[in-house]
Amino acid sequence: MLASVLAELLGPVWGALIVSLPVSAGPAYVFMALEHDTDFVAGAALNGFAANAATGLFLTVYALRASGRDLGSTLGPATLAWLAVAIPVSAASWTPLTALGLNALVYGAGAVATRQAVRTSLVRSAVVARPRPVDLLARATAVALFVAVVLAVSSALGPARTGVVAAFPVTLTSTFVILHRRIGGGAMARLASIAIRGVFGFGLALLTLHLTVQALGAAAALCAALLVSLIYSAGLLILQRRPSPKEPGIVTR
Repeated sequence: MLASVLAELLGPVWGALIVSLPVSAGPAYVFMALEHDTDFVAGAALNGFAANAATGLFLTVYALRASGRDLGSTLGPATLAWLAVAIPVSAASWTPLTALGLNALVYGAGAVATRQAVRTSLVRSAVVARPRPVDLLARATAVALFVAVVLAVSSALGPARTGVVAAFPVTLTSTFVILHRRIGGGAMARLASIAIRGVFGFGLALLTLHLTVQALGAAAALCAALLVSLIYSAGLLILQRRPSPKEPGIVTR
């Protein structure tokens, strides 16, 4: 809830980087580590890393369609794109190298395809989109149900498919549903295009978890994965170009 509020108040750049952090999948992996051994967590993290490519396509489709379109005609095709990648990913066998190659291909193509939206700088206006109590309740409920479902099906699905399910972008989806009508497709297109760069870092966090959990144990590996995600997002923030005072702000309500 705190992450979603900060994302809404601080505008597209900060918002994209905050919702790119593991604020929903992170808790899912914490509880997964409590329920299963390190072999299970390692397998889930590897397939989650491969399935992270599906989120890259999800964001690319959303970013390219958001401007000038309503939520349904934007989010619907983006979700179908996620399924189109996630389903075959769940049926394949992956190594760290092949999963990295898939992510690099999808996120590289997405960054190129959405570069125009990133260049269109939008800064905060004096009026910000204040989160409503019902929005906070919806976000908290969505993430809680998501974590519960991942844990409930994990034993039946096994580590590979559990990792794919845990990679579903529930935080991004709830953010898009709530904010698309409130701040407009143009601002949301930029948020999604910046998130493409940020969510690649979430994939690197899953790769870190896969590579370290058996050697370091679940607690240390989860901390290392979170640290990788935070450092990556901080690097993106440092590299983000500063807007000019003459550039227009986002009109929010």
